[in-house]
Amino acid sequence: MTRKLIFFDVDGTIYNSHLEIPEATHTAINKLKDNGHILAIASGRAPFTLEKVCADTDIPNYVAFNGQYVVYNDEVIFKNPMDIESLRQLEQQAVDHHHPMVFFSHHEMVSNVDYHQHIEESLSSIKLAHPRYADKYFDDNAIYQALLFHESKEDHLYDNQYDKLKFYRWHEVSRDVVPSNGSKAEGIKQFADKLGFSREDCIAIGDGNNDFEMIQWAGTGIAMGNAVAELKTVADYVTGHVDEDGLFQAFKNLELI
Repeated sequence: MTRKLIFFDVDGTIYNSHLEIPEATHTAINKLKDNGHILAIASGRAPFTLEKVCADTDIPNYVAFNGQYVVYNDEVIFKNPMDIESLRQLEQQAVDHHHPMVFFSHHEMVSNVDYHQHIEESLSSIKLAHPRYADKYFDDNAIYQALLFHESKEDHLYDNQYDKLKFYRWHEVSRDVVPSNGSKAEGIKQFADKLGFSREDCIAIGDGNNDFEMIQWAGTGIAMGNAVAELKTVADYVTGHVDEDGLFQAFKNLELI
């Protein structure tokens, strides 16, 4: 059996709709490791919000911030911080429209408002607390990802306005903001190059709008049954729903476990 490099999205892929890891998912991950495959998390989450899932799965490797921060065996092997001037312009536009923002360094997140219901609503859905307030945090810290809070009907206010930024919607009132030259695909490519894996021997599994590039780049791209409809059209394989042991089914059908 050829050894594979396998990347797992977190929310909706490892975590089910109750933000729990199904027993069958634990079984699949353990069997994949026992069979000699190399595993990594590939998430829009920040490193400090991946600590629990890394501990629970015993996977020390991750691609965080939608590909902007890559760690292999506790070593940072790739960083792609955001363009500060673009971020400064975006924040001013967001302030003008009364849309709050959250900024992520590698070790914490901060908000540019004391409190906003959209921040509370979206972050609580992944069990994160409303961050502390900090003004112009990006002046003194490298920022790898931001969150912009607004409804989808207002996407047009920001789309195609910034050469060095792009947006991924992950919640009804929130979008990830990342460098335009970054993606989970770029992050997993950096990881694969570091370990000497070919594209053909990489597998990626996910469910969200931020997984398109990763699913398309990997030699085998798997969409969860609960994935957004468009992702299923570009995946090599569509497995079952996350609440119905879809991750286990995928690797069983691929004969890797």
